[in-house]
Amino acid sequence: MTSTMHHTPQPVSVLLCALGGEGGGVLAEWLVDAARRAGYPAQATSIPGVAQRTGATTYYLEFFPVPLAALGGRRPVFGLNPLPGRLDLLVSSELLETVRQIGNGLAAATHTRVITSSSRTLTTAEKMPLGDGRQDDAALLSLVRQHSQQHHVLDMAQLTREAGTVVSAVMLGCVAASGVLPFGRDVYEDVVRGEPAATPGKAAQASLRGFGLGFDAVMRQREQTRLVTE
Repeated sequence: MTSTMHHTPQPVSVLLCALGGEGGGVLAEWLVDAARRAGYPAQATSIPGVAQRTGATTYYLEFFPVPLAALGGRRPVFGLNPLPGRLDLLVSSELLETVRQIGNGLAAATHTRVITSSSRTLTTAEKMPLGDGRQDDAALLSLVRQHSQQHHVLDMAQLTREAGTVVSAVMLGCVAASGVLPFGRDVYEDVVRGEPAATPGKAAQASLRGFGLGFDAVMRQREQTRLVTE
């Protein structure tokens, strides 16, 4: 491998997992829009789920970490699907769905940051047994810790209720606070508003509240991690 090839920036890969009706498609659009507003190349693909709770709808996005203006007319080549062990960021609105993707080998302890909700929406298989058929949360969280370089666990369902919005807005705040993507907070907020410095409507105001709660929750965890490390 030549020195030039070795130092060529690689796209930042992000996988979003949301259940039906949670606004995963809107979240993917927000992120692509944020990249374009900030002047960075981006691409998004999606794999729809089978049903409301049979499985999650996943959205795969890649962002090139160099602005278009610095590429001299060149364009990066993006992938259409995540590669096992190469994912930079996994974001999921439901704990078991997070572990499903870890089980697919997408997350790596050496490479992947995981942001997951601690809340559960029970699967059909969990509801069928006469007794308690729920998956053990402690075991699921243990898998998240084992297969992530860094992880943030928060109750997205509670934050969503508090903000009076949908979980996709909270997830956007979490992504923004993670620092994985090279965009400032104002870029994300302008995307939610619709126009820079525009007065947001009621729906946008609720989304901005959810964004803020998710952003602050992850930033608090990052600060706690920094203090512990020091």
